[in-house]
Amino acid sequence: MDNGQMAVAKAAQTIRLSAGWGFIAGQARAHKTLLKFILVGLLGYLLYTATLFAAYDLSLPFMPDKHTSLHMGLFTHSDFRLLIGSIVAAEVSITGGFFARDLWVFTDWPTSDTPKWVKFLQYQAKSLVSTLGILTVTVNVLTPEVGLPHYIATPIGVAAAFAWNWLWESGVIWRRRRQG
Repeated sequence: MDNGQMAVAKAAQTIRLSAGWGFIAGQARAHKTLLKFILVGLLGYLLYTATLFAAYDLSLPFMPDKHTSLHMGLFTHSDFRLLIGSIVAAEVSITGGFFARDLWVFTDWPTSDTPKWVKFLQYQAKSLVSTLGILTVTVNVLTPEVGLPHYIATPIGVAAAFAWNWLWESGVIWRRRRQG
């Protein structure tokens, strides 16, 4: 290949790279709210995981021993410490997630004039299904019953709850304000 052909090939490669980055940047701008939602979800995952680690894996004198059974009427939970730790971790993640979403994620569009305290209650109610329902049940079934470590069961539960969260938060809690 002579110098002229190499220069043309290099220019074509530069144009393709530039077009590729332009496409990625355009998609990021078009889906800015969703990308922020995903980032805050990752933060919530880290909060959940760190809190569960602290509550379950660290030796805390006020917590029951690992694998302590608890009979709860219709069923017995084989690890009461895991149940307590996952519920506390869920609420830490829920509360942190609400403030991050309210102050940063859903600021790209005008939202309904619903008072913040109502949004907080809506968020808590939505989280009863997603975080306390889907995530906590997933962790508390896959860990003691299937034998998966909680650090593997947690991302499975998070993935299961993701779609539910996006639909409720973008469509109900922080829905776009109607024009007119």
